[in-house]
Amino acid sequence: MLVNDVIERVKKKKYFLILILSIIILLLILLIGTVSSFNKKNIVSQDEQQPKEEEEMIVAIENKQKEEEEKQKEKQEEANATGIIYLTFDDGPTQDTTPKILDILKKKNIKATFFVVNYSNSNEELIRQEAEMGETVALHGYTHTYSEVYQSSDTCIDNFKKIQSKVYQTTGKKANIIRFPGGSSNTISRKYCEGVMTELTKRVVDEGFRYFDWNVDSDDAGKAKTSQDIYNNVVSGIKPGRENVVLMHDFAKNDKTVNALEAIIDYGLQNGYVFRKITDETKMVTHSVNN
Repeated sequence: MLVNDVIERVKKKKYFLILILSIIILLLILLIGTVSSFNKKNIVSQDEQQPKEEEEMIVAIENKQKEEEEKQKEKQEEANATGIIYLTFDDGPTQDTTPKILDILKKKNIKATFFVVNYSNSNEELIRQEAEMGETVALHGYTHTYSEVYQSSDTCIDNFKKIQSKVYQTTGKKANIIRFPGGSSNTISRKYCEGVMTELTKRVVDEGFRYFDWNVDSDDAGKAKTSQDIYNNVVSGIKPGRENVVLMHDFAKNDKTVNALEAIIDYGLQNGYVFRKITDETKMVTHSVNN
């Protein structure tokens, strides 16, 4: 009886060990299968990702080549042209003037530069539209109020950086092309800070900005009262063999500039000029500093 009990116990232990071993083997099989499946998925994922990365790289290279080809084409056109015209518009955007200017630029396949001031939420879409159309969105300042801008060089720099930040939030692009309110030759700044323009014209460049004045004035914010006045001022100011930076405005109710714009473009094209937007590569056109 005792012997039988011993035999029975041995059999039970044997079965128990077999069961444990079976479970361990099963778990190992499951683990190996899981690792194998994970590795296969990783391999598939990498295989799928690699062509996508290669495709993106190819697209980037092709875009860069197209960009370089376009630049070479533009340089050749400029070399053969009578001169270059840069149309620039200050003090926008506005709901009644800016869209009309953009429509004309689109119709004539011309690019221009917009020196913008602070804008409302309702006008933000106009800034976005300018960028999407390939125009240059440049900076005129968060405010144009001289007494606020020209208290010191710091207040002016802060004024540019504030509108720079807002434009970046709207377009996703960091703008560093600027135009001083009143231009770098203004004398009104002397009323608020003696010598501030002498300091600023050096400092803005050191801080990564590039500033542009103008050498053709439409006078649409001054004595020009009709579209004919504006047309005459611009075409008489444009000179061959140079970069002609034309000052105009897209402030509210500026219909006289809108009505003159297409004729100005036609004059330029008919007389062998090419139209360009200002870019980081454009040679700066600046005034003599008077303060």
